[in-house]
Amino acid sequence: MIETMQGKIISTQLGEFSTKQIIYGYIGIELSDKTHIKVKIDSYTWYESLAVGDEVVLETHTLANTDILVARTIRLKSSLDMESEDPSETQVSA
Repeated sequence: MIETMQGKIISTQLGEFSTKQIIYGYIGIELSDKTHIKVKIDSYTWYESLAVGDEVVLETHTLANTDILVARTIRLKSSLDMESEDPSETQVSA
């Protein structure tokens, strides 16, 4: 089951694998209620950024019968905010 969450990247423990430069490892996320979670990054994770300090929206799922959260998508919150703006609401003053 996919779960969506939002938070700030506070730590990374990442490495590259093979000549295809696949990123894998873990990132730490601080949620809005100040709790910290660890999220696994693997070859199936699509991301816009993994930089510490970035505000992101993640789609995660639990790995098999474990408590490990695996990220499927990591999007910058700012890019989602820009997408949600309705261009018809933009007013130009003369």
